[in-house]
Amino acid sequence: MLREIRNVWQVPGEKPRRWFFSHEADLLVWFDSGMPVAFQLAYGKYHDEHAIRWKTGIGFAHYKVDTGTSGRELPLLVADGPFPAASIIDQFRKLATEVPSDIVAFVCDRLREHPEFREDT
Repeated sequence: MLREIRNVWQVPGEKPRRWFFSHEADLLVWFDSGMPVAFQLAYGKYHDEHAIRWKTGIGFAHYKVDTGTSGRELPLLVADGPFPAASIIDQFRKLATEVPSDIVAFVCDRLREHPEFREDT
């Protein structure tokens, strides 16, 4: 279940963001004038973690999370291949029952716009 982390540190110079956490996924959403303008959804945590990003005016980027197995302390995002859009929407909706409905709708609507989204997959 995704739950909001309160009092998230805000990065100077970036739009304000909200962070929703679970053991299966993380969702960060950036806002401008109270409206969501970007998100990053990390999924497959602890076994094959990936992240999908979307930003107004830029679109999508899909990454594999390199957890620092090569001696780094912090994970890195590296470009990755196909994005299983339909299955990720299903997983996200199951985890997002405590996320505000307008944020869930925003993320799902954007994910349905991904070029690899197929209703029947």
